[in-house]
Amino acid sequence: MPKKEKPVKKPVPTKELKSTSSTEVIEIERIVTPDDKLRVDHIYVKRKKICRGNPEEIFETEEYARFDIAWPEEEKLDAVITEEQKVNA
Repeated sequence: MPKKEKPVKKPVPTKELKSTSSTEVIEIERIVTPDDKLRVDHIYVKRKKICRGNPEEIFETEEYARFDIAWPEEEKLDAVITEEQKVNA
């Protein structure tokens, strides 16, 4: 029975939370931890959101977000040996 190939994980683009007319986003802390084994950067973000949608009920919340950013792929250099290099060796 043939072996099943493992599915290739494709990186998903991450959208950072941004301020709008009704919500203000303030980044408090950001920690970036590289992972050589998985070839990604682990990002931990602590931010404060201030909701200003209703002027009578302005409130603040703190939230934590964690996401990964994949490293760019390295170009693989294939060693090509020409006939001249074989003869000269």
